[in-house]
This record gives sequence, C-alpha cells and structure tokens, in this order.
Amino acid sequence: MTSKGPLSGVKILDFTERMQGPYATQMLADMGADVIKVERRDSLTPDGRPDDRYGEKGNYGKDHEDSKVYSAGFLACNRNKRSITLDLKSPGALAMIERLILSVDVVYENFRPGVMDRLGVGYERCAEINPSIIYASATGYGPDGPYVRRPGQDVLIEGLTGWGYINGDSDGNPVPVGTAIADTLGAMNGAFAVACALNHRANTGEGQRVNVCLFDSALAALAEWGVHYLNTEIGEPRRSPKTHASPYTPPPYGFYKTKDGHIALSSGRQIKALSKILGIDDLSADPKFSSYWPRFDNRKEFSEILESALSKKTTQEWISLMEPEDLFVAPVNSFEQAFKDPQAMHNNMVVDVESPIGTLKLMGLPYKLSKTPASIRTAPPLHGQHTDEILAEFGFSSSEIEELRNSKTI
Repeated sequence: MTSKGPLSGVKILDFTERMQGPYATQMLADMGADVIKVERRDSLTPDGRPDDRYGEKGNYGKDHEDSKVYSAGFLACNRNKRSITLDLKSPGALAMIERLILSVDVVYENFRPGVMDRLGVGYERCAEINPSIIYASATGYGPDGPYVRRPGQDVLIEGLTGWGYINGDSDGNPVPVGTAIADTLGAMNGAFAVACALNHRANTGEGQRVNVCLFDSALAALAEWGVHYLNTEIGEPRRSPKTHASPYTPPPYGFYKTKDGHIALSSGRQIKALSKILGIDDLSADPKFSSYWPRFDNRKEFSEILESALSKKTTQEWISLMEPEDLFVAPVNSFEQAFKDPQAMHNNMVVDVESPIGTLKLMGLPYKLSKTPASIRTAPPLHGQHTDEILAEFGFSSSEIEELRNSKTI
C-alpha cells in the first residue's frame, strides 16, 4: 500500500472496535498511515454477533435482511486499513505482537482501562519494547476516575454531558442526537492528538501516551454554550420553539416552516432586510424584537411571525429572493437532498469504492491538503485479509506463519 499523504511511512497497530477508535485510525489512514487492524481470530463482533462488515451473508445493500446498520458501522470506519487476525489469549500471540511493536510508530486501542495491560500489551510494556512508541487509548471516561469501570457508549455519554438537554424539545424533554456525536468527536480528538504526538516525536525522538475519551470530548464540544452556562445566570438550556437551534441564542437562529418544507435562517443582524423580503413590518423596529434580550425573551412570538410570512412561498422561492441579498439562508435538506446537493457533489463527498461486494458508496474526505492530500485507496478489509502479507513484511518466515496458524494464534 503506497500513499503520498502526510503520514506516509507511519505504521499504526490498531486494536480498536466499534467507532471512537476505528474512526480515528481511519482518519490517520486517509492521511497515508499504514493502519494494521488487529482483529479477533473468531470473526465475531464484541457482543457476539457474526462478523457483519459486508452483511452476515455478504449481501449488504443488496438484500434487506442482510442490510443492518451494524455493517454500515464497520464500513464507515475502516477503509484504507489492512486486517490481521489474532487470538491475543493464545500462547504465541504475545511474542508475535511484540515483534510487530518493535517496528510500528503508534499503538491505538479502545478497550476499557486495564484490558490491554492484562493482555500484556499495555503502555508500559510497549514503551519498554519500543521507547519511541506513541500509545493512544480511547475510552469512555478516561484512564481513571469514578466512572472508569462503566461501559462507555455514545447515548450514555450524551445523557451524562448535557447533550440530551441542549438538543431537547420545546417541552423540556431531552432528545439524543441522531448520530454518534460523542464517538465522532472522540475520534477526531484522538486522531488530532496522535498527529501532534507524531510531530513532537519527529522533533525530539520522544514517544508518549495519548488519552482521549468520549466524556471529555462531548463536554468540550459544548463550547460556547458550556462557557455561557458556566459564567452567567442563564440557567439550563431550553429550546423554544422546538425548531430553534440554540437555547441561548436569540432568533432568527433555526429552522422555519415554509409552504413546502423548512428553511434555515441564522443572523440577527439581518432582520431589517429579512423583514423587507418577507413583506412584513420591520421587526427590528419593534421594541419586542429590536435588541438581543427582547428578541431572546420573545423568540416564540418572533418565530411565529416568521413562519406565518414564510408559509406563502416554497423554500426554493424564498432562497432565490434571499441569496441575492446575502442573507444567511439555506434549505433544510433531507438525506436524499443532502447527498445530491451540488456542493456535496463538487466537494466529492460521496465516493464509489470497489469492495468485495461490488461498488460501495462511502463518505468522502473532509480534509483537503494541497501538497499532501488524503486519499481513499482501499475498501474496508475482509476479516484477516492481510494476515500473511503483514507478517511477511515484519520478517516472519513462511514456516513461522504456518506454525502460528497451526497453533490457532492467527
């Protein structure tokens, strides 16, 4: 596997499953790293389901019964990787992994704290074998603390960190985000931290341990809303009305009904121009809406006035009137519309990749580098697809590989 990406030449031993870890190592693989995915010898998911990366029967996307979201979970996070299988509990496994650790740059794992230590490949042991190793651990709550033994999962983290309430409905009910937001944020933070550690090592020769977790990533991403809550008397977030995007921001800032759908509006500095286009009295001149706090306090009434005016035309009709005036406006797209959006197509954000089951559509690359571009080179691997190839590259002879197979290590 060759790449001209900025991480070309970096080797990563990937002991990750599910999303937070695999999405991070996929980002690093997109940037050119050679990511070796270490998988369980028995082709089972962590909770015992049959391996379903391309569907349990290999018919993902072609047969409804074999098209569960679990397959998409694997396929979305494991492109550009090579797969090696291993039974970490077998007698020859530890010696085999130690030989690999001697020659890799990064170990990335996302088991609960202590698991890798019990398997003999924790940070201390890996650093002893390879002092320049960068060892990344992605967990639910961090390496220690009161929740260290709890299961870390996206919806649980959303519940703990306030995401349910900041995304809540107008009746005050918490609402989970529609995607695995904590996992995505944890993955991005993990990939960023590893890239920083690689830069540090390039300058000093020092390896180090990297810790990232779902809990911290979700809390940190509350960003301005978290800072606002911590430093003012604003109180708990409460979205009103339900299509208002932020519980702490005055309108217009959200999704508003039109004749045939919804439209997104997001600037309180454009109320006079917006009122003119809508054909209504200038809302910025009304004492109830003329400044930040009155508009915040009366946001429900403000939204009702907007939607009453917007109901007279379709979303696209309004956009054609608003865009020439440089208003902050956009359609509220369905999935079908989003993936066919002209900007998505221009940015190549849906790509076709040839896979073991034929053409597979994957998300495109959100990072664009002019000199060292990321790339999508291979589809997610089959289980253990590259075991012999990788071991040979790390100096294992054909007889040693055969012995590992006969002993059921690989």
